[in-house]
Amino acid sequence: MVLTGDLSIGDNIRIRGATTDIEMTVESMQINLESVESAGAGDDVGIKVPERVRPNDRVIRVSSGSGGINADIIKYAVIAAIVAGAAYMLGWI
Repeated sequence: MVLTGDLSIGDNIRIRGATTDIEMTVESMQINLESVESAGAGDDVGIKVPERVRPNDRVIRVSSGSGGINADIIKYAVIAAIVAGAAYMLGWI
């Protein structure tokens, strides 16, 4: 997914769609198959997800790893969420 803002390990995100509703903590994140602790706007990242995600699902950051509610919503590219879900399902991440 291509980030439109900052994202770090420990941040809480929510993935929502027609049949998807997942709230989770980011535990694993990669850029070009290399593990990273954080990434910024414009970075193309993959995250480990516990369930299948779909093309039209939206991802928002609910709160930062520090525990505070973040008013800034981070939107991610839909296709990257699919790639991350497929990579997880195939055991690549």
